[in-house]
Amino acid sequence: MLSFEEKKAIFDSYPELTATPVSMNRVNYHFEGSAIAKTMVVRFLHPNGNALIYAGYMPKEETEKEGYISVLEASEAEIRDLVDKALEYLKKKENGYEVGYQELWTNHYGEKLILQYDHPMWAVLVENGQIEGIFKSKEAAEGYLMDEGFLEE
Repeated sequence: MLSFEEKKAIFDSYPELTATPVSMNRVNYHFEGSAIAKTMVVRFLHPNGNALIYAGYMPKEETEKEGYISVLEASEAEIRDLVDKALEYLKKKENGYEVGYQELWTNHYGEKLILQYDHPMWAVLVENGQIEGIFKSKEAAEGYLMDEGFLEE
């Protein structure tokens, strides 16, 4: 079982996490860059070595204590995997797409357009980056692309 110090060193190795001391010598770690209201990635790193890592991306019945998973007996690899998954989830917007997400669309002439998410809008771009159109939803942008004879690659 990893000690408090070993787990703290793991969490401290993530530059995007900010440590915040709380009661009973415990430490929370927040991700201020979260795209959703939830920012606490690590809850109550305790001197006994236990901590809870955010797992809101999992079904509630697979988590403990309000969407968190205990890592009392977890290995470093397991802890890093859980933190990485939590950060990946918290970086995504509520619709599930990160800013900059792209898809390549091609028509039967071989012409290519790029569908790109730029919160809160979707842009259709020509290969040189010039804007072809801006849409309020992915569905609207996809409808435009299909109407113009483009298919996702």
